[in-house]
Amino acid sequence: MSAILNNDRFRKLLAKQPALAIQLLHQLHGKSLYQIARQLTQDPNAAQDIIQDTFTLIWEKRHQLSRHHEKSLLHFIVRVVRNKSITHFKRKKLFNIDQLRFLQQTDGDTFQDQLIKDMRKHINTFSLREQQCTLLKIDHNLSLDQIATQLGVSRKMVEKAQTSALKKLRQWAKDYQPE
Repeated sequence: MSAILNNDRFRKLLAKQPALAIQLLHQLHGKSLYQIARQLTQDPNAAQDIIQDTFTLIWEKRHQLSRHHEKSLLHFIVRVVRNKSITHFKRKKLFNIDQLRFLQQTDGDTFQDQLIKDMRKHINTFSLREQQCTLLKIDHNLSLDQIATQLGVSRKMVEKAQTSALKKLRQWAKDYQPE
């Protein structure tokens, strides 16, 4: 916190006047929290969202956070911002099955077309269930529940198949060399 408002005083203020406490917290630390989020996400809009989500979380947990704790509230908030930022960055960088929509398009001899052909060829080496789940998602944009219904299996089975397929695709993408 600051020299004027130590951790215990701030927690008491959070218990008695939560809106004022959160507003004060935002004024004192909002910019530095934003800088942490922006540095970790490399995305100013995502950083702004993360800060908003963090202050919303503080509001939702204000009763718990107003209780005495040996670690400072600022320590907790920085950790939340850091974790949310890292999670965002990882999700942005990970290969996501919803991003495979481009595999539907083939219309020439470009690098992308070759990539699509090679990736589809690799998908055909998967187990039958992994192939079915992956291609239903790519070709028909079906949800997990819709795929499960169409294949007559549980949603959990579809999740497992897609997770396995994505791991294989990620590895394939790391090692990919166009022919």
